[in-house]
Amino acid sequence: MITRVVAGLLLAAGLSVVPAASTSAGGPTVSVADMQFTPATLKTGLGATVTWSFPDSIAHTTTSTQGFWNSGQKSGGASYQRTFGSAGTYPYHCTIHPEMRGSIRVPVSRSGSTSSGWTLRWATGSGATYDVQVRKGHRTWKALKNDTSATSASFHRVGTWSVRARTQIGSSTSGWSPAVKVRSS
Repeated sequence: MITRVVAGLLLAAGLSVVPAASTSAGGPTVSVADMQFTPATLKTGLGATVTWSFPDSIAHTTTSTQGFWNSGQKSGGASYQRTFGSAGTYPYHCTIHPEMRGSIRVPVSRSGSTSSGWTLRWATGSGATYDVQVRKGHRTWKALKNDTSATSASFHRVGTWSVRARTQIGSSTSGWSPAVKVRSS
C-alpha cells in the first residue's frame, strides 16, 4: 500500500516509476499481482533462475508464448521457477488473463579481451539447437552458427561487432537475444 502511495505521488509530480525486479537467492523475482507482471520486461544473465511469485488470491499463470514453459495456475503465495540456460527473448503471458504479458531477455555471455579475442557462450547445457548471428557496426546480421548444438565459440574478428542468439527446442523457438558488443584489434 505504501509503495502504491509513493508511486502515485511520484506520478503526480511528473516523475516516472520503473519497478525493479527483486532478487531471490537464485536470481531475480517477478511479482504476479494486481493483474500485471512486475517487472514486465526482465533482462537477466545466462543460467539465471527467475522466480515468479503469486501473492494474489486470484489465480494466474506464467506461460511461455513460444511453448517453453507453463506454470499452471498459482495463487496465495505460491511461486514458480525456471532457469534460463539459453540466450534469447522469451515472451510470456497469463492464460487466465491474456492482457497480462511479460518478457525475459537473456543475452549471450562473453569472456576474453580486445587483444586476445572472445569466447561467446549462448547456452549452459545441451538439448537444444541455436542460431547465432553477428554484425559489424550497423551492417546486416550474418550467421556465425546456424542450427548448431554447440553452446559456445571463439570469436576474434577485427572491429566492433554485435552478437545475438536464439534457441530452438523441438517446435519452440525463442526470439533473438539482446545484442551484446565485442571489440577486437
